Amino acid sequence: MNIIPDPLQVLLNTLPFMVAILGMYRIILKPMLAHLQERSSAISGGRDEAERIEREVKDRMEAYEAKLAAARAEVAAFRAEKRAEAQQQYDDRVGEARASAEAQIEAAIGEITAAKDAAASQLKTMSGEIAEQVAGQVLGRSLTAGA
Repeated sequence: MNIIPDPLQVLLNTLPFMVAILGMYRIILKPMLAHLQERSSAISGGRDEAERIEREVKDRMEAYEAKLAAARAEVAAFRAEKRAEAQQQYDDRVGEARASAEAQIEAAIGEITAAKDAAASQLKTMSGEIAEQVAGQVLGRSLTAGA
């Protein structure tokens, strides 16, 4: 019983195995490795593209937010300006209305004072006449200075 195998037999048995391995390498393994390499490159390129797009979107968003903040500040300033103008117009109109109302009040006070003075004067005259009439009726004679 011989334990050491025949080298020719080992070579003849190894040769089909090597041919099969070489064929599998060329038919299956080489295209599969190329496909995996392409896929890895595509994934890497896709990630790079996604990062570039994300940076671009971020930059655009920052620019948009800056423009939006500037527009908000401009609108706030415009609103404050218009509010100040409206307040000034309101104050002017209220001042004019107060001045007009005060002038009307002064005129009404003048008219009332004149009416009061006229009424007091008329009342004084009438009270004198009524007093003479009452005294004349009580005394039964006229109280005039010439009588």
